[in-house]
Amino acid sequence: MSNIKEVIESIIRRPGVFIDETKLYPEYVPEVLPHREEQLKQLTKMFKHVIVSPGSSSGRVVLYGSLGTGKTATAISFGRVMCRIANERGIKLKYVHVNCASVKGALPVLREIKNQLGLSIPDRGLGLLEFVQALLKELDLNDLYAIVTLDEFDTVLTSFKAEDRYVLLRFYDVFHSEVLRLNFIYISRMKPHEIAKVLDEVSGGYVLRNTIVFNAYRARELYDILKYRAEEAFQPGVVGDEVFEYIANLIGVDTGGDGNARKALAILYAAGKLAEKEIEEGRATRVLVDHVRAVSVREDVSLVHVLDSLNYLNLHQLLLLKAIALELKSSGEDFVSIGTVESIYRKLCTEIGVEPRKHTQVYYYVSELANRGIIMVRKSLKGRRGRSSYVSFGAAPLDSLLNALNRAIALRRELGE
Repeated sequence: MSNIKEVIESIIRRPGVFIDETKLYPEYVPEVLPHREEQLKQLTKMFKHVIVSPGSSSGRVVLYGSLGTGKTATAISFGRVMCRIANERGIKLKYVHVNCASVKGALPVLREIKNQLGLSIPDRGLGLLEFVQALLKELDLNDLYAIVTLDEFDTVLTSFKAEDRYVLLRFYDVFHSEVLRLNFIYISRMKPHEIAKVLDEVSGGYVLRNTIVFNAYRARELYDILKYRAEEAFQPGVVGDEVFEYIANLIGVDTGGDGNARKALAILYAAGKLAEKEIEEGRATRVLVDHVRAVSVREDVSLVHVLDSLNYLNLHQLLLLKAIALELKSSGEDFVSIGTVESIYRKLCTEIGVEPRKHTQVYYYVSELANRGIIMVRKSLKGRRGRSSYVSFGAAPLDSLLNALNRAIALRRELGE
């Protein structure tokens, strides 16, 4: 019988499949973005003034594309590199990334910008005008510039009040300043003509003047993305080109798929985990197309959509999703009551030492998650009495979902949310 040290060391010595599996996680932003060079060039042209003549104008651009087309990764990579270049030239530039789906209104968005910039402005006691005046003053005092990405901007367009939308779209038309220190990137899945319908003619034309399109990936492009990320994530020689080709042809928009790179990477990751298990059992030696076939059958589209969305949810939304998943798994039912889910959510909050949101806020989160297609809501179910509403994830595999939720919750807590 082996002692504990021998068991641990035997696993450590085993080569395994992955070097670093986090390189396949949805939240990972790589140093290289294959097939997004043109979008990076367009962004640079639109924000060149930040380096050449900082403060002379305020850049505005919309990044449009469907899920998994590299919008967020491109914005983050661009912002990080622009900050490095600016700092090398003695310009104090910071990058800010705000998830608009987790806030309600222009003031909370601006508070988040303030927090990420590290400015000393009180969060309470100031109205919108007073807060912005304090923000502009602090930017001037610190001689600070920023590129601000407002991700999930569809929420602003569809859920924010008209005056809040106007503030975020026409910031320096509302609040005048001699030096224009804030520049904005708006990330949207809504098509330009859909955005124009939501906004008035003036604001619509203003924000849509600069639009960068992110087309769904073709099979050849996905092949390059998968190969590059696999070199970072897997041990050498574990995954062959035939695996990349199979997944690329499965997902590529020109070969019958939806061109979602996140979905392609999720399938590669799941295939790697399955291969890892079979290698440990002596039933495989590397990642094979058969592993891809096995996981692509069970890798439900609804799960991929949920995983895509986790990065844009706040801690309490994630805890609520975990409560739903736990109750679905425990009960074995297709749908579970919101009342039961809320009780579990409160226990989860207590376990990690955070104050649970009030009943009305919980129901708002449920409605918001349903509107975004992450969960399904039924007002009544056949054979069940009472007036309670019921929620579910559909066919998403619950164990995989819970693992992803636990990772996302841990990340939010590390960030201090």
